[in-house]
Amino acid sequence: MTALRARTWYDATAITPPTTQPITSINGGVYDVAIIGAGLAGLVGALTLAHGGARVIVLETDHIGSGASGRNGGFCSAGWAADHAQITKQVGAENAQTLEALAQQGLDWMKTRMQMPHYAPCAMMQGELILSLSCTALQPAGQDQVITTPDLRKILTARRYKSAVYSPSAVHFHPLNFMRLLAQDVMDAGGEIIENTPVIGVSKTAHGFDVRVAGGKATIKAQRVITATGGYMGNDTPFSRRHLLPIRTYIGVTDPMPEILDRHIKCHWAIADTRRAGNYYRRLPDGRLLWGMAITAFGTLDTDSIRHMVLRDMGTIYPEMVAQMQSRQAGIDFAWAGNMAYARHYLPFVGEIGQNRYILSGFGGHGMNTAPAAAQALAAHILGDHQAVQAFANIPRLRVFGRIGALAAESSYRYMRLRDALSERLG
Repeated sequence: MTALRARTWYDATAITPPTTQPITSINGGVYDVAIIGAGLAGLVGALTLAHGGARVIVLETDHIGSGASGRNGGFCSAGWAADHAQITKQVGAENAQTLEALAQQGLDWMKTRMQMPHYAPCAMMQGELILSLSCTALQPAGQDQVITTPDLRKILTARRYKSAVYSPSAVHFHPLNFMRLLAQDVMDAGGEIIENTPVIGVSKTAHGFDVRVAGGKATIKAQRVITATGGYMGNDTPFSRRHLLPIRTYIGVTDPMPEILDRHIKCHWAIADTRRAGNYYRRLPDGRLLWGMAITAFGTLDTDSIRHMVLRDMGTIYPEMVAQMQSRQAGIDFAWAGNMAYARHYLPFVGEIGQNRYILSGFGGHGMNTAPAAAQALAAHILGDHQAVQAFANIPRLRVFGRIGALAAESSYRYMRLRDALSERLG
């Protein structure tokens, strides 16, 4: 089994998936909107459109949550993959403010939804600890709180961290359970979801579009089409491949070891450092540690290789903890990879790519708050509010140039790792 489809801890602990429709249930007629991709962006878009009275169908190559939306670290915080200075440089100060407000709205929407009683299986927990390995002190924003070094040492035994900020507004949760509950909400609102149905092409017609699926099982007719495929790009449109790169990240989950974690990680917050390809980790409800790391533009590691890589990386931050794990024969029980869609400027593409054709993708590993906000904006645009996506209209649509772009991205990530290492050493 390849790392991309390896069984995750989320798979092992998830609620029963909802029952979606088979492709044979399509009974003709023209849908108002067909959405390609049942990730977070696609499903929030479908839910918003269905609530607005549109007839919507969502087509998914695999299963609900099988992509990045259901196999990520489970972090949700404000902001975008690009920082405020980068956003301002690309779209100007006014649009940057609008985008920051949308990102906050997306976080609020996620938290409000997970506070609904039927979303209890998401096991949402509050708070994120943001860490720096350099001596440049982190600056708090909003309600964030500075954690002094003595207090940090009481929380974490890792000595490499130099400064910390606690963000009370961020949350972490079980993303696959969220996706399954959201999919059920989409169907309850009247939307249709078809799984295991790869789209092989989209053709312009008099009624709008014919969306063709593998195996010739059916052709879906729709007035509008949204591509929301993220890092798992299909052949439905060349736009994604021209403008986005599939970038991989890796996650491992340890065996249960609550006593060891109680000694070394004395909080139940989400934890992440500020390096571009840094670590993100959190304690799980069953006494395990989820550890995320690295981003690469090439290669697919098998699960054993990911296990070794994750354990080695943990040892660079928590050497005593890993030594105790090994003495008790505890290791990495689950290991997997996931693809994220990145643009060159780390900003998403949201809006028209042709008459009644739309893109909703490129959230760059920060999609659990930004994807819902962007999806709601695009749905509002389709339902008649043509100002809803104006802030996204000024994002440059830069080409990534295929393999050349992937080589450039890989070089950039290696340079950033070197820069981060030098910053830590010189600090």
